[in-house]
Amino acid sequence: MASTQYAVFIGCIVDTPVLGQLRVRTNGTLGVDRSTGRIIGVAEQSELSPAELVSSWVGHTVSSETVESISLTTDQFLMPGLIDTHTHAPQFAFLGIGHDLPLMDWLNKYTFKHESEFKDTDLARRFYKDVIARIVRNGVTFAAYYGTIHLESNRVLAQTICQIGQRAYVGKVCMDANSPAYYSESTEDSLRDTEEFIKQVIGDQVDETQQRLVTPIITPRFVPSCSRECLEGLGTLAEKYQLPIQSHLCENPSEIEFATSCFPECPTYAHIYHKYGLLNSRTIMAHCVHLSDSEIALMRESKASVSHCPNSNFSLSSGIADIRRFIDEGIPVGLGTDVGGGYTPSILDAMRMAAAASRALIAFKRDNGGSKDKPLEAAEALFLATQGGARVMGMDEQLGSLDANKLFDAIVIDMNAPNSPMPSIDATPAVRDADSPYEAWRLRIEQFVFLADDRNISRVYVGGKLIHSI
Repeated sequence: MASTQYAVFIGCIVDTPVLGQLRVRTNGTLGVDRSTGRIIGVAEQSELSPAELVSSWVGHTVSSETVESISLTTDQFLMPGLIDTHTHAPQFAFLGIGHDLPLMDWLNKYTFKHESEFKDTDLARRFYKDVIARIVRNGVTFAAYYGTIHLESNRVLAQTICQIGQRAYVGKVCMDANSPAYYSESTEDSLRDTEEFIKQVIGDQVDETQQRLVTPIITPRFVPSCSRECLEGLGTLAEKYQLPIQSHLCENPSEIEFATSCFPECPTYAHIYHKYGLLNSRTIMAHCVHLSDSEIALMRESKASVSHCPNSNFSLSSGIADIRRFIDEGIPVGLGTDVGGGYTPSILDAMRMAAAASRALIAFKRDNGGSKDKPLEAAEALFLATQGGARVMGMDEQLGSLDANKLFDAIVIDMNAPNSPMPSIDATPAVRDADSPYEAWRLRIEQFVFLADDRNISRVYVGGKLIHSI
């Protein structure tokens, strides 16, 4: 965006404010106040000039010189930014490697070894800049990151995200038990460094115009890697600073057996987190593939959320999470890439994989006694990647749809980008001959969900600022 105070986007505006509801404003106009980074108004079929529209939205007359008009082509649309609710920044170091191994073997052979190398802050500075830029190129405006156990390298990660302009949760990983000697920490160091990291991240963002892009998130790696004292201390810090919490839950049968053997006094894996104050409305639990009925009930009662990571669950042979059941139970669900368990940082891929996982699970249930579940539709996958993800992150009143007063975290999609994997309208008779403009766009959005990639992400905005453009 240029230096004018207001920007007005003119063209097709797409979002999913409610699960299953695809809202398409085919001739929409959306205004942004750059000084606040918020949407000031949205209109359909307006005959007013951009300056007149802005004036009506802000309640006073504005000069046309303060308004930039941005017209989208007929092959472009504006939509909310994609939200990745679970990824590991250092694991890009071995992306696409080791998917012949189950989870625990994969962690021991690749993950701990490569994460331990981030004790070198120079490596972190070189590495994280490319990682965050790649994630942004994939249209991700907000992500929940796991770092490593290293205080200074985690600070580098947070600073890099701020410099690029992405919105993020960043967690210092905590591991004081059942971890390799070369990649472990004492309980005292883990808790001290976590609190120091919290203070650093908040203190590094003293400029209010940054909207505090990066928020620290309490991050026990998973139950087996943390002592009782560590979990208790992290629960105390989460409450003291009112911070979000992230960890892994019921990803793999061997992991579940390991976790529950470490805490035999608790009836289930989920109850361990609950006992130590780490399962509440600010909690994001990744995977949840093998939740028991009692754990699902506890998740619902605690108002905790699920990050569904289907690529990783397929790649590490972990299983298929029953997200339709979670949704029906009222448990918030978003999508995660889980790099490097997942082999791509693309939330578009996560949408496709979520749809495939839904269909595979329905087929399995059908072959084992029947299922009346409805497969995940394209509009529902888009919801999970945007508004659903915002809810998981506790930001659904601020992000996730393109409504007035929300922060303008958005992406421009170009379906006719050079070498686009999406076919042209002329090559798609179902779109060309659609009964209405809405139906044509609905079909194009379905193609976007199942065919598009980073080549179609034309522009990325966070808080009203352009942070990536092709």
